[in-house]
Amino acid sequence: MSGWLVDALCAQGVEYVFGVPGGPLLSLYEELENSPGLRLVLARHEEAAAFMADGYAQASGRLAVVCATTGPGAMHALTGVASATSDSMPLLVITAQTMASMSGRSGLQDSSGGNWSVDTVEMFRTATKLSTRLAHPGQLPWLFRHLMRTIWSGRPGAAHLSVSSDMMNSPVTDASLPPLYHAASTAPDAAAVQLLAQKLRRSRRPVILAGQGAKLSGAAGSLQQLAQSAGIPVATTLKGKGVFPEDHPWALGVFGLGGTPAAFDYLLSPEVDLLLIIGSGLGEAAANVFDSRLVTGRQVIQIDLDPLRLGAGCDLDLPIAGDADTVLRALLAELADVPAAPRVRDAVLTGAQDRLLVRVPASALQKDHAVLSASAVVSRMSERLPEDTVLYTDNGNCLSWVGQHHRSRPGGQIHFSFNVASMGYSTGAAIGGKLAQPDRTVVAVIGDAAFAMSGMELHTAAELGLPVIWVVLNNGGNAMVVNIQDSIYGHGSRSMFDQPIDAAAVARGLGAQARTAADLNSFTEALSEALESDGPFLIDVHVDPSEVPWALGTRITSLRTAFADRPASGW
Repeated sequence: MSGWLVDALCAQGVEYVFGVPGGPLLSLYEELENSPGLRLVLARHEEAAAFMADGYAQASGRLAVVCATTGPGAMHALTGVASATSDSMPLLVITAQTMASMSGRSGLQDSSGGNWSVDTVEMFRTATKLSTRLAHPGQLPWLFRHLMRTIWSGRPGAAHLSVSSDMMNSPVTDASLPPLYHAASTAPDAAAVQLLAQKLRRSRRPVILAGQGAKLSGAAGSLQQLAQSAGIPVATTLKGKGVFPEDHPWALGVFGLGGTPAAFDYLLSPEVDLLLIIGSGLGEAAANVFDSRLVTGRQVIQIDLDPLRLGAGCDLDLPIAGDADTVLRALLAELADVPAAPRVRDAVLTGAQDRLLVRVPASALQKDHAVLSASAVVSRMSERLPEDTVLYTDNGNCLSWVGQHHRSRPGGQIHFSFNVASMGYSTGAAIGGKLAQPDRTVVAVIGDAAFAMSGMELHTAAELGLPVIWVVLNNGGNAMVVNIQDSIYGHGSRSMFDQPIDAAAVARGLGAQARTAADLNSFTEALSEALESDGPFLIDVHVDPSEVPWALGTRITSLRTAFADRPASGW
């Protein structure tokens, strides 16, 4: 059975399996080790293995696989697997189980459910699109196909297969391998696309808010063509950042969590009469804590691959189910049939764009700061990194610094994982990303508190010889929490470390190169050195913990308003 499973993974184009070994998994590991088409990546923790798989899928768009042993191994992987589903990433998690004959009998690491035993199949059920247990080896060929269809159907996500150790060496009578599965595109409703075209022609001041779904569908080219030909400004959600270049004349930057004043000024302007949401469920983070101004006094139209997400964020004037790029291509054809005079950039748009923070140079951001500012560090990264860099952003204030100050450009990738929003995601994700994109620069931006949760994975990168760069924004603890505490309570409370972490020393101890930087010049030098390195490199950047991102301040204000007075109708 283990041999058939490995052959089936190879047939799906799987290159790497991320995981940590354990007794009940050894038969599968033996087959993986002997497979010429697969490479095992030994992580230091199962959560990180799942994040590596998530990062691999984000960078490649291909199926990623993570393995974990029974009991705590499976439990450790849960957060990363849930993140992959939330990120709409195609991922298969295979976990072991104790011998079926020992289930429920207090076997070591038994996770089959019942008294005093966690049920890992049930545990993964709400974190995946499908979580199931193999009941018999003969079921595997059908069940594997069902798992692949589930992963790729509609909005992609993770699926979980639990296999008891005594089945691992059992024969599979049906030796035929499944075909290669991938996402299928469906044609949108033609009448709905025609109606959208009519509404856009009649609109005086439309605006687009593009999310993760637009990015995953490969809609960047269609989105730029629509913005340019019809004269429609484009903002993105934070997870959608990267789908539209922020040096484009119609760009507004990020709206919502991690957003910029430019996008807020324009999208919340009462002059906007049509909001076109593409590939976003318009959740709390994307909608600025459900700011009622975003959907009030204007037509609201949403395009989404998942019909269940249509109208989930707010009431709609027109819902359109379909893949974002497919819908946009149909829309462009419809608009071309009856061309209208394109809109021109006016004072309202250019006035908003004057507050686009990604266009402020690092030197200007640092100018009035005695201590190195995180905003200047991220801006300098934007100025110096290659345009095709694959960037992973951890959770915390890093989200806002990258959202506000790292300019997205064509050819680059910017990845986040903040629906689940687990700290430490980017450490492992960047390793997976480098394996997926070996010829591109791969960088992770992470805070010191998040690095403390996940930093051992630098040893994984060192053993693999992967030239990944980690930029640790070291502010002495959980500065984002302190920023919020200060704003609400007037003081922080046990959120900062009594003794700061020497991230550079930790990195060296794990086999990576490292530099410490406390000013913009030394950071610039360290970044240049890291870009020339042929192995893992960490830059421990000591930044000002009192610097509060513009977007965080806006979010705190919105949260206070939401708590005090619930939003108006429309949400």
